[in-house]
Amino acid sequence: MKVIVICSFVLVACFLTSCNIVAGVAYVVSPDPEQIALFELPQKKTVVFVDDRHNIMHPSRLKSVVADKITSELLERELVVEMISPRDAMRYADAQDRSGSILTIGAIGKAVGASVVIYVETTTFILSVDGHNAAPLAGCSVRVVDVETRAQLFPAPDSIEAAHKVRAALQRVDPHQISSVSASRKLSTVLADKLGDAVAKLFYTHTTGRLGENLERK
Repeated sequence: MKVIVICSFVLVACFLTSCNIVAGVAYVVSPDPEQIALFELPQKKTVVFVDDRHNIMHPSRLKSVVADKITSELLERELVVEMISPRDAMRYADAQDRSGSILTIGAIGKAVGASVVIYVETTTFILSVDGHNAAPLAGCSVRVVDVETRAQLFPAPDSIEAAHKVRAALQRVDPHQISSVSASRKLSTVLADKLGDAVAKLFYTHTTGRLGENLERK
């Protein structure tokens, strides 16, 4: 009788182990989930403009980090063949701001010779909620506007959202990274770069993590 019981336990254990192996193999061989591109950019001269009218990002150079990341990703993937330096658009907008002029998205694009503007407005940029624990989070809203027709291309005019919201966060950050000015600046740059990457991903199909986490791979 004891022999039968022991054998039964062995068989059950083997069965459960084999199930785990099969599940593990299925997990490995199954393709990673993909996020389809939300919008295909037209092949027109394009510029990225990051607007931080509420001074959410500190220092202001982080706007260029976001814009440069988006621009480089789109060019590298050949999603847009010709792009104008985002710094040209920012310099023009800053000069107009100092003179008290209020610019439209179309006016900014026209000033630098662009046909399409990827307009990014920052909404959130924090490294910590309580000042002690690191919880870097950035957010923005994104629109794509045709300069010539003044039409909004993305989100579509019939969309329920006026602009598409994008968020980016850094995980497992050492609390010491917000304890000094120099470390905080480095962390802010990394966060701004990640936000730019998240915006660029709107325009091309990419793989995502198993549990909703984005994989850091191209």
